[in-house]
Amino acid sequence: ITFQTVATVPAPPNRPPDFQQGDLLHYFVDGDQVIAHFPRYGQLHLNLAEGWTRGQVVPAAGQTYAILEDLIAISLSPHLRRRQKFLLHAFAAALDGQAVLLVGGIGAGKTTTGLSLLNAGWQLLSNDSPIVMGNGRIQQYPGVLAAYPESFAHFPTLAHLAESAAGGNGRQKITVTAESVWPDVWLREAPVRAICFPQIESRDDHALTPLAKLAALARLLPHAVEQWDKVMIPAHLNILRQLVDAAPAFSLHLGPDVVSIPETIRTIFHNFPA
Repeated sequence: ITFQTVATVPAPPNRPPDFQQGDLLHYFVDGDQVIAHFPRYGQLHLNLAEGWTRGQVVPAAGQTYAILEDLIAISLSPHLRRRQKFLLHAFAAALDGQAVLLVGGIGAGKTTTGLSLLNAGWQLLSNDSPIVMGNGRIQQYPGVLAAYPESFAHFPTLAHLAESAAGGNGRQKITVTAESVWPDVWLREAPVRAICFPQIESRDDHALTPLAKLAALARLLPHAVEQWDKVMIPAHLNILRQLVDAAPAFSLHLGPDVVSIPETIRTIFHNFPA
């Protein structure tokens, strides 16, 4: 994978895209040759047969929160899939070598829940995109922790990050490497012990509601499968089925006390034997 900085975004092919995500990302697919066009940030050329990606990106791609990380993931993910490794949009943390996946969209409480686990001594496999393999196992995918100041302020070991951001311009996320806070936090690989779908609710405590396997699979799909890569969808679905067969899934109903979230999640280890 190589990126080159250019002054302006290259023009897209002169035809409608085969798949698009609003005005953010357009895919043009011609067999094993794929163009991922970002009107605001650049263009990626992927050769799926030879396993390379070449990108042309404007400076704003490296100056805008999370864009460069997204470009790297989009560059890698099709090549990983062809090696039977599948990215999942989730936070992944492990206790005693067994991982819990936190899956959810923006505002669901995924990152705050993940920070709560790390604060309680759990290890980290990925803050955003663990690699799902066969038989319900995941591998590490690197990245920085990113959250709004109020999320960091909940935890004594992270509160100084929120304080350092006080008085800044606007409401911006803070980024920090996990290892700068917890030196031995990273774990290379682990079996998945549970899949949790957090959601913030108006309630006094936390609770877990078990999900049927088909319901869990349906809720995973929007965070996993890239629709443009049609040839890989059957293999991707098979890997996700193995994941939900290997680990119980739950809706995680979140109350206000974020420090006590790990206690709720640990009940899975006691009440649902592996």
